[in-house]
Amino acid sequence: MAVFVTGAGGFLGQMLVNTLIAQGKEVLGFDYTIPKDEVLARWKGNLAQKGNLAQKGKAEFCQGDIRDAKLIAELVAKSGTTDPVVHLAGVLTAGCDRDPRSAIEVNVGGTYNVLEAALKNGKRRVIFASTIGVYGRGLPQPVTEDMPLEPDGWYGLTKQSAEQMGLLYVRRHGLDFRAVRFAAVTGPNRVAVGSTSLFTSLIPEKAARGEPYAIEVTPDTSYPVVYIKDAVDALIKLMSVPEAKSRIYNISSGNVVVDKMVAYIKNKIPSASFTYAPVEDIMAVVSGYKEWTIGCDRAEKEIGWRPSYTVEKMVDDIIAQTRTKG
Repeated sequence: MAVFVTGAGGFLGQMLVNTLIAQGKEVLGFDYTIPKDEVLARWKGNLAQKGNLAQKGKAEFCQGDIRDAKLIAELVAKSGTTDPVVHLAGVLTAGCDRDPRSAIEVNVGGTYNVLEAALKNGKRRVIFASTIGVYGRGLPQPVTEDMPLEPDGWYGLTKQSAEQMGLLYVRRHGLDFRAVRFAAVTGPNRVAVGSTSLFTSLIPEKAARGEPYAIEVTPDTSYPVVYIKDAVDALIKLMSVPEAKSRIYNISSGNVVVDKMVAYIKNKIPSASFTYAPVEDIMAVVSGYKEWTIGCDRAEKEIGWRPSYTVEKMVDDIIAQTRTKG
């Protein structure tokens, strides 16, 4: 029996798999993107003694397309009938806007494939990674889970559709579907094609490497984020708790305010070199979140999750890990 993780080759997926095998879990990872050989070797237990990973479990990886319903059904069946299915695979913001048809096929159609396979293999618990992009603009603050869902982009729309499909499986089939609405996931060594939030990782990373950085947003940009370690902790808790009454939960560590982050970093690293070169497409997305505060009270009350990382602690960790890797 194994936890089945889609999107296992991505930034969040790799961290989740590492955490699960450190906890002694067996994992079957799936993604269109193949992780590096060193990652795959560690997952198999070949590099268990290298680094700080106290490995107890193991992970197998399979490459494929989430749109392939037959393959998804086979892999979910292979992973058993008891452990949860964690569905992280999807097209990100910019990719959705460039190719809405593909976004629908992957983010909505892929979720349908996962839900069907989970239903037919023991009604397995499904944990779904959604986004705060499902909410509309102009909302009162803080933003809570019971507010109207009026996304203004294809990414949010496809995630909203996937959420609603999951809730339909709850009502119609009794499937235990649960979801997290993540703020922008950030952390060190992040490679995210189609992400509009990469600047939240690159500002401290570039400073740690001694590289200049032309920041793609304006200094007054404020953007809700969740640190990678907080995000993984939320997924683990949602996988594990016996009941998730509300089924869908906001998850955010706080807001990155760009000029404040820059000032904090320059105080730590006086040689850090930043300029501003706002990109229109990125600003069109991030400007809509400038006044937002994400309410996470429901997650704390029902699944016992609360963020462990402030923005300052997040910056410190990114700098430390970047320097260690470098």
